[in-house]
Amino acid sequence: MAFNSVDAQLSDGNSMYNGLTASVQKRFSNAFELLSSYTWSHTIDDSTDLQSPLEPQDSRFPFLERSNSDFDQRHRWVTSAVFQSPAAKSGDGPWKHFIGDFTLSPIIEVSSGRPYTIITGTDYRLDLGASNGRPSVGTSGAGTASPFIPGKTFVVPTNCLTDGGQAFSVPGITPPFGCDGNLGRNAFVTPGFFQFDLRLSRRFNLGEHLKVDVIADGFNLTNRLNVAAVNQLCDPGAGSTCSAGQPTASYDARQFQFALKMSW
Repeated sequence: MAFNSVDAQLSDGNSMYNGLTASVQKRFSNAFELLSSYTWSHTIDDSTDLQSPLEPQDSRFPFLERSNSDFDQRHRWVTSAVFQSPAAKSGDGPWKHFIGDFTLSPIIEVSSGRPYTIITGTDYRLDLGASNGRPSVGTSGAGTASPFIPGKTFVVPTNCLTDGGQAFSVPGITPPFGCDGNLGRNAFVTPGFFQFDLRLSRRFNLGEHLKVDVIADGFNLTNRLNVAAVNQLCDPGAGSTCSAGQPTASYDARQFQFALKMSW
């Protein structure tokens, strides 16, 4: 029996979370309700979880994996409100009957992006795995560049060390093979998130007991492109440009839904 590679899963990961939450709430009165909350947080670890697709770049040096967590999100602000127009009464004019019994409910969410790791996709370390190796950071503008990460360049791995930390030297193998990249894990962050949702409803009283609510919901009304995932691949040995940081998936575009609700 032959093995290509064997993964070892250990319970020696370390993580730390710091957070601060502030909220403002106005209970429903005078036909108005408001809830607004803000969270600042910072999560640092050296291995997010067993389900993470990326293994350590070099299992000999786990301390080099310590960085922002995959799910680290520095800022998140969510605000929701309810505005309600008073019901028209018998004897009110046509205008009050027209604007009465409307409910307007906006929700706004603004949040920071999440970290991601740049990988080479090439087994420079010769450890039978290509999903964990990172490039090194270029200097003086030299190296492979991505138009989606301005001001940064990448070169082939340059950390060539033995288990004891000495310079790597094996006959027949020359750098960058056998080497690690000096770019840290989760060194970059996806674009921030913004979404504006809105519900507009109108109640109609049909007789003494029957009520009908006409409801219209709009999601992501500004139709903003909210990035859900980006290209993580940049192999400096494959050319002078790469597409690391390019959006590859997004959250839903603008959507609408309509409903009728009857109560008696």
